Amino acid sequence: MTGDRKQDRYALAQRVIALVEEDLAADGYELLDVRVFRGGGRLQLRLYVDAADGVDLGDCTRASRTVSMLLEEADVFSMAYVIEVSSPGVRRPLRTAAHFAAAVGQNVELKIDRRGKPEKFRGKLLGCDQQGLVLQQEAASGGPPTELRISLDQLVEANLDPEFDVQALIGADRRRRKAEKRERREQRRRKS
Repeated sequence: MTGDRKQDRYALAQRVIALVEEDLAADGYELLDVRVFRGGGRLQLRLYVDAADGVDLGDCTRASRTVSMLLEEADVFSMAYVIEVSSPGVRRPLRTAAHFAAAVGQNVELKIDRRGKPEKFRGKLLGCDQQGLVLQQEAASGGPPTELRISLDQLVEANLDPEFDVQALIGADRRRRKAEKRERREQRRRKS
């Protein structure tokens, strides 16, 4: 994609947000973000939604119907498109000041518009205020971390960037399953 077309996808995402956010909120869903990209010869719209009790497949289906109806009525796209509605997952999208305030102290990945070209930055989110974000980046050379101030209007995408040890998660899951089996055996033994 050329630079102009990349910028177009961010503008399209903002247009979709403006069009559907209020109706999704009325249905009980928080629209976290919209990501637009090309794939399979058509436009892909990925909407991330959440709710007070989380979202399941039924919630995603209901939100998708609402979004589909609104986009058809507004006739936003001149080309074929596909709508995907998803829960936020571990790399939760961040878009609003409230999202960033809730993520302070966590690792984030930011995509910032620098002279029409998006650049990625990773680090720990130290703060969020009206002036923007403060990101602590680890120095590549092993030196002291640096702080970077980023204006919210420069952001084109942002996500949580959690660090986790996959092997530790697998081990914890195995231990949990073994404990559950032990408990079931113990309950059967007590019943007999």
